[in-house]
Amino acid sequence: MQTIENIDFATRQAVTGILEMAKSELANLHEGETFLLSDLFYGYIWKRIPDKDRKLVGRYFLDFADSEEGKKAIEALNKTSQNQQIYVHK
Repeated sequence: MQTIENIDFATRQAVTGILEMAKSELANLHEGETFLLSDLFYGYIWKRIPDKDRKLVGRYFLDFADSEEGKKAIEALNKTSQNQQIYVHK
């Protein structure tokens, strides 16, 4: 499994920045609201993120959801038919 330490510096910086943006957007959600990771960004911003980086951000956001910090804020539910992870804000 690829870890954030094993990717090149530029990709690591981009993915870390995107992940932090997503985490900060959680404050704008209501309790019990379900969302996809892409919902945390304006459509044009999400579409400008390269596919490979979106996949990494998705993986690390799910890791965040499974962390102690993440479990306080969100919960991973099931996936959509497009294999996108659905989350709920706590």
